[in-house]
Amino acid sequence: MKNLVVPGYEVWGHLGEGGMSEVWLAKHVALAAPVVVKTLRRELRATTPDAADRILSEARLMARVSSPRIVRALDAGHVIDEGQPTPYLVQEYVDGLDFAELDRRRRVALGVGLPLWTVCRVMCEVCMGLRAAHQAGVIHRDLKPSNVFGDPEIGIRLGDFGIAVARSDTSVPEGAVGAGTPAFMAPEQLRRGEIGRFTDVWGAGATACDLRYGRGPFANVEELLDPDTPPRLPQPASPAEAYFQDVIRRMVAKDLAVRPRDILAPLAHFTMLSNAIEPPPPVATRTLAHELGVGRVQLRFVVGDIADASVAAIVSSANFKMRMELGVAGALKARGGAEIEEEAMRNGEQALGSCVRTGAGALEARHVFHAVSAWSEVSCVGRAFARALLLADEQGCATLAAPALGTGVGRVSIEMCASAMMNTLRRHVMLGGTRLRELTIWLDSEAKRAVYQDVAEEVLGIYHRHTGPADIGLTDDSAARGDAATCVDPDSH
Repeated sequence: MKNLVVPGYEVWGHLGEGGMSEVWLAKHVALAAPVVVKTLRRELRATTPDAADRILSEARLMARVSSPRIVRALDAGHVIDEGQPTPYLVQEYVDGLDFAELDRRRRVALGVGLPLWTVCRVMCEVCMGLRAAHQAGVIHRDLKPSNVFGDPEIGIRLGDFGIAVARSDTSVPEGAVGAGTPAFMAPEQLRRGEIGRFTDVWGAGATACDLRYGRGPFANVEELLDPDTPPRLPQPASPAEAYFQDVIRRMVAKDLAVRPRDILAPLAHFTMLSNAIEPPPPVATRTLAHELGVGRVQLRFVVGDIADASVAAIVSSANFKMRMELGVAGALKARGGAEIEEEAMRNGEQALGSCVRTGAGALEARHVFHAVSAWSEVSCVGRAFARALLLADEQGCATLAAPALGTGVGRVSIEMCASAMMNTLRRHVMLGGTRLRELTIWLDSEAKRAVYQDVAEEVLGIYHRHTGPADIGLTDDSAARGDAATCVDPDSH
């Protein structure tokens, strides 16, 4: 895998590609913190003269917005790549899937979309991010599920400001504004007309519709541009759904007199819906000393060799080359045979955060899921494990075994690993529909099991060690009370 050289950063390799950009995972050399580096795709450097300017424009616009709901820009500049000066943008790394992938894979595997409570919570975060961007004079112009990352429980981030524009006013004419993704573009974008904050209101409404129903509000561009064609929405199943649909209709109104001019009104509506629709309680209970019930999933913590697992699928901690040489991967290859590695390597090198399925050879499993979860202290554990859980649903697996991903050669701490994996599991179960019924986490020592399980119980809401009154060292004396005054009344002496 060819690496990019960026001063001050150790670049690992590809995370993926966008319309204009190549996306790389890297580590800040001094801080050892994971970051994402975006560069211009090589084939566009000569053919699209203004593309380089867009990379640096994106960096400047992202840097203007101070919000925990916007992916942060950290650095920007130029490097020489293949003899050509190439712009780059360094930004915050978010360890999670984008919502387009999450929703698409759930619909294919399980036949269900995202629940209404999730969509409303996500849209609250998106609207708050947009509010901050608009207040900084930035119009995003390319809102869609693939530009929304993370999770409502641990934080949503709105990213990809590649075609965003600066505004000192909410409705300033802009030449050549036809850029964007057609299914999520407002009519004024398609007509190259006046744009403003109301343009992002449309994009947010189309995004909310897609997240809930798996498609945008209009079937094609012709419907979108026809002033007499209303958005296509299914029959609402509840009063809350009817309210949600009314919010969407207003957000994607073609008449600007009806559409909100600012994101503040939709934010208020999504906030009300979020408060009214309770998510399912993440029911987690202790069933045995080292077993928890998480919804309908039995979660077990076992000390031993994961190659002994008798399950439908085993998650392996993989490297980007798919070589099974060390640690968990080496143990699975030794027990299951070299054919597992050979099949994995036929897929080629994999980006960090990927998860690839192969057969299981002689192992007592049907599948091995190769999760590329960490590299040199840089963790993609959450993203890789989310894909492993989706693979389990896609393959119809009711039982799954996984190690503490990334804690070997990747040098991720056991606590960070446990937090990422258990938050991912919690979200996976709360979204509903999963086929998984048993997940076993395999550790290589009692000490690691204790640490991992403690973090898991904290994430899942079990606080068994702190249920009694705290001992604050007071003696058993009537004058020494926990609720005693904390100051001395001078008149009491």
